[in-house]
Amino acid sequence: MFMNTGLFEPGKTKTERKFVQQAVKQSQRLDGRKSGESRNVEITFGGEYGSVIVALGETKVMAQVTCDMGTPTTSRPNEGKLQLFVTLAGVSYLDSVQKTHDKRSLTLNSLLERTFRTSRCVDLESLCVASELHVWCIRVDVNVLNHDGNLYDASTIAVLAALMHFRRPDVTFTDGELRTYTEKERDMIPLLFLHYPVSVTYCIYTSNFQPFVDPTLLEENCADSTIILSFNSYQELCTLNAGGTVPTDVRTIMQCARSAANRCKAMVTFVRKALDLDEQQRLQGSTRKYTGMLGLMAKSSQKLSFRTLMKGEQKQEQQQQHKSEDMDIEAEARPSAKLEECVAENVENDQPAQEEDLRMDASGWLPQEAEPEPIIDLTKQGPGKPKRKRNKGNKKKQPQSS
Repeated sequence: MFMNTGLFEPGKTKTERKFVQQAVKQSQRLDGRKSGESRNVEITFGGEYGSVIVALGETKVMAQVTCDMGTPTTSRPNEGKLQLFVTLAGVSYLDSVQKTHDKRSLTLNSLLERTFRTSRCVDLESLCVASELHVWCIRVDVNVLNHDGNLYDASTIAVLAALMHFRRPDVTFTDGELRTYTEKERDMIPLLFLHYPVSVTYCIYTSNFQPFVDPTLLEENCADSTIILSFNSYQELCTLNAGGTVPTDVRTIMQCARSAANRCKAMVTFVRKALDLDEQQRLQGSTRKYTGMLGLMAKSSQKLSFRTLMKGEQKQEQQQQHKSEDMDIEAEARPSAKLEECVAENVENDQPAQEEDLRMDASGWLPQEAEPEPIIDLTKQGPGKPKRKRNKGNKKKQPQSS
C-alpha cells in the first residue's frame, strides 16, 4: 500500500513539525529506529538485464538501463555517453501544480548526475566503437513508484545496481561496416567501472544536533538541515551536499562521513552479492515468465534483502562504530579528568590552583617573538655628508622674465 496516495504530504503542518521536534529532542523516532540505524534495503532484478527495483522501507524506485548507438561529442570523440532521466509522475504531493514535480525531479536528476557522471564512475572510453563515428549511449530511466523519504539514497542504489546488472551487445566495426551481434551469437558485455558510488542522507534538527540517518518523509519534511554524502567502495568522498537553516560544524560532518563511508562500502558489497545470486539463478536455467516491469512486480521474482545477506558484516560494522565512538568519548574526557585531578590535589593540600601549571606549552606551535631591532637615528649623519636645509626661504629666487 502506498504511503502518500492522499492529497496531503506529511510534515507540512505546524503540529507535525512540533511533534517531530519533541520526539527528536528525546532521541526517539516514530518507527522505533535509533539515530544511526537505517531501514532495510531490498533489491529485485527483472528478466532483462538492467531492470531493477529497490525498496528502502516504503520508498520504492525502479531503474531501467538501455543502450543505443550514437555519435560522440566533438569535445570528447573517444568517449561514450551516460544520460540520466528521473520521473516523479506517479507520486502525489501537497501541491497539485506541475511545478512541484518538475522542481523535485530536476533536483534529484542533478544530484544523480553529480554522483555518477561528474565523478566518472563508468569508464566512458570503453563505450567507444569507432573514434569520432560510433559510440554507445547509455540511458538510465529512474521511475519513483512510492516516496516515503530518503529518495536520493534509494535512487543511487537503484542506478548503481542497474548499471552493474546491465549487459550490452558486442559490436565490430570493419571496413566501414558496423555489425551488432545478438545474445545467441556472442555473450553480452558488462559495463566497466572505475568506482562504485553510493549516497547516505542525514537530517539535523534544532532540538537535537545529533544527525539522524535515513529519514522518512515525515522526518525529512520537518528537518532543519540536510547532509548528503556520497562515498565509493574505497571510502573516497565523491560528492557532498549540505543545506538548511541549522549551521553544521566540522565535527558533525566528520561524524557523518565516518558512518557514511562504512555504510557505502557495505552497500556495494551487498549489491555484488545480489548480482552473484541473480547470475547463479540465470545459469541454473530458471526461466521467467514476464519481462520488464511485469517481471519485477510478479510474485515469482526474488527479493534480496540487505539484512539477510549482510548479517555477519553488519555486526562487525556496528562493533567498529561503537569502538570509534568510545574512542572519541575517551579522547574528549581525558583533558577534563586531568583538570579534576589537579583541582582535587590542590584542595587536599589547601593550596590555590596555579594556572601556570594548567596552561598549554605554546613554545612548540606559536612563533617566538623576535628581539627588537635597534632604532636608527636618521638625524645623525656622517661627517662627509653635509646637512641639507629644506626651508623654503633658502631657495634661490629665479628672475622673472619681463
